[in-house]
Amino acid sequence: MNTIRRVNAYTIDHEGRTYGLSESGPLELSTGLSAWIRLVSSWVDRGQDIEQAADDMGGAHTRQALRVRDAMVSVGVLRRFETPGEVGFVGESTDLVRAVERSALTPSAVVLGAGPLHGDWFDEVRAEAGAGRAGVVLFTERAAVVAGPMDAEQLEEVVTGLRCGDLVDGRPGPDVIRTAAAQLVRRAALGSGDEWSGVMVTREETTSWRALPHPWRSAPPGPVAGPFDERVMAAIDPVHGVVREIGEDDLPQVPRHMARARVAGRATLRPLDREVVADGSDYAQARRQAVLAAAALYLESTLDPRAVVDAAGKPAVGDTADLSVLRSATDRIAADPGRFFLPARRVADDGPVLVPVDRARRCDETAGPGLGTAAAEARDDALARALLDVLESWAAGATGPVARIRDGEGFPAEVREALDQLRLSDREAWLGVLPDSDVPTAVATTRQGTAYACGTSHAAAAVRAMERAVLADQVLMHDRADLLPRTWTAPVPAPDRAVELSGAAPVTLADLRHAVALRAPDAAVAVLDHDPGIVRLGISAVKVVVDR
Repeated sequence: MNTIRRVNAYTIDHEGRTYGLSESGPLELSTGLSAWIRLVSSWVDRGQDIEQAADDMGGAHTRQALRVRDAMVSVGVLRRFETPGEVGFVGESTDLVRAVERSALTPSAVVLGAGPLHGDWFDEVRAEAGAGRAGVVLFTERAAVVAGPMDAEQLEEVVTGLRCGDLVDGRPGPDVIRTAAAQLVRRAALGSGDEWSGVMVTREETTSWRALPHPWRSAPPGPVAGPFDERVMAAIDPVHGVVREIGEDDLPQVPRHMARARVAGRATLRPLDREVVADGSDYAQARRQAVLAAAALYLESTLDPRAVVDAAGKPAVGDTADLSVLRSATDRIAADPGRFFLPARRVADDGPVLVPVDRARRCDETAGPGLGTAAAEARDDALARALLDVLESWAAGATGPVARIRDGEGFPAEVREALDQLRLSDREAWLGVLPDSDVPTAVATTRQGTAYACGTSHAAAAVRAMERAVLADQVLMHDRADLLPRTWTAPVPAPDRAVELSGAAPVTLADLRHAVALRAPDAAVAVLDHDPGIVRLGISAVKVVVDR
């Protein structure tokens, strides 16, 4: 198709003089041509065929318009353009065709499509592109979402991921669609970068989006590279992300820092739209812990029905990738989760065991991750945190003996720093230890109450107990009892017995497993790494299931 493209290569000054660029340099055009140049330019801007528009004028006007067209081409104001034959169009493609015609950059070897978020038209894109590249503009209620171009097979996975977000079918305004079409053509010519990101155009603004693969579909091969804090950003997006937003809002921030993350569910047993709050020594650590808590809650709420069996060991659903079949199976399991089971491993000996779905997954409306649920960068770290969470819940409020830790100059630096912070919060606060515990367990007591914490070493347990006590006093000062640590109890009376802070070697993961198994022989570990997109980000999660 032979067409004309206008380029921004001329100006008209306040006196009506027109300047253009020719091969020999700047050129002043006759002022009498200014109106004709504007007329021809308006035809190009509206996508009209210049020869047809000139013919409609008739007679001498037709010839004058074509002469001006030719002059504009000669000085570089317009450029003749052949639409490349390798560009294919599918769906509502009028704006895509126009965007290609007017683009200063020429895309090639790509199929471009536009249409509703949900619809059979996308099947035509896949068929037309084959093993080649494709990109689409998806119409939603208020926005047009641009995805690709990329390999058509990968684009199908991205569109599937986008369809499981909060987008709703609809149709944005024509200006929005035209802008999105231009964005897609530009990406087709320059490259689109990360396949799992793109732009979303509304009437007010153009923003970036990030998405993850659908939990029931495979993720791209290989882990995401880069530091952990950068990798997990891919899980945060206000429309498509597991974490929809993260921030500090009205949370009390001194001396501990706090962050809130809103987590939303995809492929969950129960609807999930909750906020989790975490603390840290600074904003970065608080946000990191909030994202990990959000990931733990999300993964505890999500189910892949292909891993589920009934009481007889029969799979709940076959090995299928059909999302409608998998959704139906999940709904069936959610209706009676106690009748279905998931594979797990015993804490005591790592032997295989089946755990009811209603214990291995979040099947109620609890606000945060369940007891013994934790996420971390490494599976062993997640398991250690989950085991410690269970042990701490048992220690909180225990009636066993408590010994006070003598204040000494030989404290590790992190213990000394935490103790100084605790004393700033409450001058009468004291640090203690549960000497009969199977793992290092510390208590930090203020006039407001007592915080319990377990750790792999006595120093680690002491630091965490003191951090929790400081946090408790902080939130109570701001009348936010809803933010109290789970292991916060009434104040423990100061004991007469005093001991030194133990410097014994840290306990191992095997020691933590043994400590839990002593009290809960049937405890099991359910691995929550069932969302390939989250695993690819380097986040692993587990849930330690203990007897009720």
